[in-house]
Order: sequence, then C-alpha cells, then structure tokens
Amino acid sequence: MKTNHIPRITLLLFLAAITPAAFAEKTTVETTKVVVKPTVQPGSLTAKIADSVTFSTLTKALKAADLDLTLGGSGEFTIFAPTDDAFGKLPAKTLAKLLLPENKERLRSLLLYHVVAGRMLAADLKDGQVTTMNGEKIKIDAGSDKIEINGSKVFSTDVTATNGVMHALGTVLIPKSLDDFAGLDR
Repeated sequence: MKTNHIPRITLLLFLAAITPAAFAEKTTVETTKVVVKPTVQPGSLTAKIADSVTFSTLTKALKAADLDLTLGGSGEFTIFAPTDDAFGKLPAKTLAKLLLPENKERLRSLLLYHVVAGRMLAADLKDGQVTTMNGEKIKIDAGSDKIEINGSKVFSTDVTATNGVMHALGTVLIPKSLDDFAGLDR
C-alpha cells in the first residue's frame, strides 16, 4: 500500500507545483506615459519679458538658449534684462552668430550672466559682487539714486513676476568667459 501512495503523493506535488502556472492568466499591463510638456507660466519672468516690446531680442535669445522655460517656471530669479537697444549695441553679425544652434552654450552663458538666483529687489541690492547663474561674478554699485551692474546703469527696477524680479539694463553684460568670442568686446 505504501508503494501506491508514493505515486499519488508525487502526482499531488506535481499538480501543486504547476497549478499556479496553469491557472495564471497571461495578462499584459499596458502603461501609457503621459509626458507633460513644460510651458511658460503666466506672470513669470519669461512671460513678462515676452509681453514687453522692449525685450523682443531677449525673448528670442532666451528661446534659442532653452532658458525660456527655466525663467518661465518655478524657482526664484533676478534678471538684469538687456533691452533691444542694448542688444543693438552689439555688432549685428555677433548677435546673429550667437543665435546659431552651434553657439547655444555660449548664448546660455551670456544670458545666465544676467541672472542671479533668488529674488533681489532694488532695495536688496548692495555694493559688492554677486555670483550669477553662469558661475561668474557681477559687480553691483547701489547708491541712493542709482544702481549700476558692472558699470552699466539700471534704468528700470523692480518689475516683479511670479518667480522673481527684473531690472532693465541698457547694456549687454559680457562675461570674461566669452572674451574669445568675436565681436563681444568688454
């Protein structure tokens, strides 16, 4: 009788082992990834700059450098924004050259030299140096009647946005790292 039970036990163990596989349904889980494309937030620095006719060149440059979404999203920034007249002081060929895709990193460096992390209203600006988002320093001269950045007068201050503040400059600031780029004279 013992020999008859061995095959039954073996059969039971075999059935127990394959039962989950036999009854498991072949299921395929389809996942759909929803990719949310970042957009410029209303009221952000990028939106304020784009809404102004005085900053059309800066708007184009921010897009070309892929900084429009950075300054159009979350985070707190202060931008010393060069006007169209400021960009107009650069040689035309230099600006056109900067906007080419192969010079994207140079353009980013130039633009980030105008941006400081955090919100700095005119009242917060003190004499001294501040590190910009490109890693280089700018010199701030803040008096009771004027503010200058690297010797360039800030003529419009405290344009607030949801993610920071903008101060308008009549000059494009040139970082030392771009001294070798043709047409960008210090």
